[in-house]
Amino acid sequence: MANCAFGLKNKVNSNSQLTGSTPMYTGSAVYRSFGPGNLALDQGNQTAAFWSKGADTAWFDVAYYPAEPVQAFFIGRTNLGQSATWTLTVKNGDTQVYTATGTFATLGGVGPVQMVHVAPQPIMASDIRFDISANGSVWESYIAIALAYVGPIWQPVRNYSTKSTTGLDLGQTVNTGMAGAEFVTSAYARRKAVVDHESLDIADVPVLEQIALLGAAGSNVLFIPDPAADPPTLNLRTLFGRIQRGDLSNPYGAAARQQTSFTITERL
Repeated sequence: MANCAFGLKNKVNSNSQLTGSTPMYTGSAVYRSFGPGNLALDQGNQTAAFWSKGADTAWFDVAYYPAEPVQAFFIGRTNLGQSATWTLTVKNGDTQVYTATGTFATLGGVGPVQMVHVAPQPIMASDIRFDISANGSVWESYIAIALAYVGPIWQPVRNYSTKSTTGLDLGQTVNTGMAGAEFVTSAYARRKAVVDHESLDIADVPVLEQIALLGAAGSNVLFIPDPAADPPTLNLRTLFGRIQRGDLSNPYGAAARQQTSFTITERL
């Protein structure tokens, strides 16, 4: 097991060049904005919808200059199924420096259909391309992607405590009949993690302050509980969404260990 990791610096942003497969509904001015540029939105409220080409395939590319180190790669909030696959190609200039392949399958075949990949070490890169194959796992004539992350990861000096918890933030309307029967209308089920970290190092403090500012701005972060986990577990456990950081305290005096909590709520 590796120390938990946070992706705090997303290269999928408005300063990068985002290109991809031909967007859905390109003939309509209303829907013309359904393109890869929407992946730069933190809220993910405008789906990037691509035509399914050939055997239900789509691609998008993130390019920027100068080259920067990246290590984590994420695609989320998709309409894909468990049998969908991905290929990752990373370049530094015109030179290919890294490639990987995998599936969107999660542990036990349940949970969000998302792609998470953590490279063994940081890679200097200026161009990252994702190729996605739906493999017949979508009913629509397009592949929809709302959220993506490409960037470095930060890991605290020591791992978080076992007091940390996971849960669901449920959007439901419950109507109760005269006989006591309950009728539940579900709106959403949003995953969350509450990380209670009691053993942070003094060296972690500058990044902890950065996390507090990201949370105040409503920016998304990538939270990977165990970067060394197998791919299905990574896909199931990883969260991408808004972070809230608690107060920073020093409960152990001369031990010089810092304590704080993080609440990461999945972006829907």
